[in-house]
Amino acid sequence: MEDTVDPSTTTGQKGLSEDEITPDSQSRNHAGTEDKHQDYIKYLQLYNAAVKGDWGITKSILESDPNALTAKITSHSDTALHIAIQSGKSRKLVQELINLMSKASLEVKDKRGHTPLHYAGMAGNTEAAKMLVKKNSRLPLLLNSYNETPLHSAAAYGHKEAVSFLLSVTNNEDPFPFSGKSGVKLVNYLIIADFYGIALHLVKSYPKLALERDNLGHYALSTLAQKNHAFASGSNLGWFQRLLYKCISLKQDHVIQTGDAENPPERLENYLEESKQYGFLQHIYDLKLMHKQALELAKILCAEVAKGQWTEVMNLLGAPLRSAAELGIHEVVVEIMEAFPYSVWLRDSQKSHNVFHLAVLHRKEKVFNLLYQTSLQKHFLMALKDNTRNNILHLAGKLEPSNKISGAALQMQRELQWFREVEKVVQPSYKKMRNQDGKTPREVFSEDHKELVIAGEEWMKNTASSCTVVAALVATVVFSAAFTVPGGNNSDGIPFFLSDVPFMIFAISDALALFTSSTSVLMFLGMLTSRYSEEDFLRALPMRLSIGLITLFFSIVSMLAAFSSALHIVLVHRIGWIAVPIGLMACVPVTLFAFLQFPLLLQIISSTFGPSIFHPQRKESIY
Repeated sequence: MEDTVDPSTTTGQKGLSEDEITPDSQSRNHAGTEDKHQDYIKYLQLYNAAVKGDWGITKSILESDPNALTAKITSHSDTALHIAIQSGKSRKLVQELINLMSKASLEVKDKRGHTPLHYAGMAGNTEAAKMLVKKNSRLPLLLNSYNETPLHSAAAYGHKEAVSFLLSVTNNEDPFPFSGKSGVKLVNYLIIADFYGIALHLVKSYPKLALERDNLGHYALSTLAQKNHAFASGSNLGWFQRLLYKCISLKQDHVIQTGDAENPPERLENYLEESKQYGFLQHIYDLKLMHKQALELAKILCAEVAKGQWTEVMNLLGAPLRSAAELGIHEVVVEIMEAFPYSVWLRDSQKSHNVFHLAVLHRKEKVFNLLYQTSLQKHFLMALKDNTRNNILHLAGKLEPSNKISGAALQMQRELQWFREVEKVVQPSYKKMRNQDGKTPREVFSEDHKELVIAGEEWMKNTASSCTVVAALVATVVFSAAFTVPGGNNSDGIPFFLSDVPFMIFAISDALALFTSSTSVLMFLGMLTSRYSEEDFLRALPMRLSIGLITLFFSIVSMLAAFSSALHIVLVHRIGWIAVPIGLMACVPVTLFAFLQFPLLLQIISSTFGPSIFHPQRKESIY
């Protein structure tokens, strides 16, 4: 039955209609508000003392006014204990206030229904939480206005130590915080806060949480499928960090927590302390631990969801599958496919895209590579079209901006690689198939990438122009140096130091600098005069750029070597140790060039000549 509102109560005066409101009643309302303001002003000193953690001032106020102990001293109806716990400035102040208050008064709530223990959870004040629970064991089960326990509050604000403690003291009683909407809301909070070990512990203890939704309609697997950094596929590690990642081994009891929610193991509180032995590797250890726990959580959630009825399973797995595909979390996609193989055929209701359509559309190669593990099914999966009659090659022709690729030219190269790869797996007739707008995949590609081609051409020409100037300058300097040899020549035109080793280093370095700088100039000129068609970005232009940068680097190194050897020839007879500082100074510009240009060069070489990004993730088939 719907709640009805008595018009007589809307004015704030019970039993009086709007016509019956008198100036006297209005003045009484105003007086009530004034009284509240007067109370706030009266307890302002107590509020300041609680914020600063000053027990001396607080004690003197309480001695003069015993009612101040439980008085509402803010507009949110906070007591001094609420404020002291939230501030966290003084353990002594909190302890003394708790000692003075009765068990019942510790259950006092503010306007949002928060008890002091809720505040302890929100502030991560574990010491205060322990003191509160020690005096009143009912506090962990009290709900605020949002039907949340203090455990929920600690999880929502991301305080792991407080979560672990409150989990250990939250008993399985009515209201039951580990089931239904309350339980899945807690799991969602834990996942959002990256507390995957504790979330895994709860789901293992209460598997039905995998099928529940919170008050916003979110369920655990859908929340987890949006946390791409929680999985190895979402981590951007350097090569050295990846090496350390592979070498570190995890303790199994850190990955999977055991026990039950009523009596959780002590490891929930101290397992991080046990793993501090890794020192500077702690970040890598924690990262690998998080990935393991998140993967195990995904596996359990998928397995539990797959036990439901067919329609329910499709509804629960469809959204997480699409989210994981769009974000490139291939681990979640694999777990869903293995738990429910039919999921490869699931498509969204709006655009009718399946998981591989989304992988191509959002350029997630690790998800797309799962296609090679679907046995003969891939031919049927590639034949599907969306609701605008786009086949998967049309989707490969659409532009997807990326922040992982530096430079418009390299992004254009990656787009071409995607189009070529998808072209290999579709039926031959699909290459000329027209969509709802009457366009073939190639026409869609050309239209969507028109601006990217222009941007790539501009980037290539600017780079080539700048490098051409430097290469031409090097060629000019080393060419003139060849005819002004150090030490001069005799009457027959033979250099005086021809038989010395430093002179031979000078001659070879000078010649090498000339040849390499000339080659670099030719490569960059080839880029400037290129026609810049779409296909040129695949190999021709990146190859010329990489050769030009490599030869430019060697020309600079050779030029500096020639200069250093010439200076050594001239000064060695006067300063014998001159070779050492000259060599060190010559290394400075070489090192700067390497740091500035090598990352780009390595990316170009890797994307052009390195292994393809398209390959099976593992040997065994998943469908």
